[in-house]
Amino acid sequence: MRFLEKVRGSGQRKNLRSAVLAFACLAVASGAALAAGATVTGKVVATPAKYLEETVVYLKGEVGSHAPATASMDQKGMKFIPHVLAVTKGDTVQFLNHDGVAHNVYSPDNEGYNLGSFKPEESRSYAFKSAGVYTQLCSVHPEMLGFIFVGENPYSAAVDHEGRFTLKDVPPGTYTIAVWNSHLKAAEKTVTVTAGATAEVSFTLQR
Repeated sequence: MRFLEKVRGSGQRKNLRSAVLAFACLAVASGAALAAGATVTGKVVATPAKYLEETVVYLKGEVGSHAPATASMDQKGMKFIPHVLAVTKGDTVQFLNHDGVAHNVYSPDNEGYNLGSFKPEESRSYAFKSAGVYTQLCSVHPEMLGFIFVGENPYSAAVDHEGRFTLKDVPPGTYTIAVWNSHLKAAEKTVTVTAGATAEVSFTLQR
């Protein structure tokens, strides 16, 4: 009887050791996966500066993989918020209305769409099938203007009010990095990133 208890106890200890070892291996693998991603950061300077807010920095080409996600663009104070939204091909954007009046959202760009008129607190959604830039307009309020940048990959970002940007979890490699702006241009650059490291790239936008 004692022999059977010893055998059973030995088996339990072995199972426990196996479970601990498997958990440790999983933790190491997860840490390695997280460390593999690189970061690209930098700053954009625009002349004239008034166009800086209409800027997106992005990697060109098919890079990595992306599971479709949902982002949102609001209408408040008779403005599209954010003014520029960066998403990825296949993503859905939910258009909200937190104004006190009805709005209409449409875009004449690429395949084009018109989501009709919707009242305060209502929303409409659109799934973007093609990469490109979509001007956001409201037929009820022609002074309203916004932009949705749809990238080929998930590595794109609108700059902040100081012109700074960050692209996270970029797979190690060499890429062409470019800038989209509603009025200005900048030459493309090449950036090489290594696992767990940060690369810095700066741009100057001009007419």
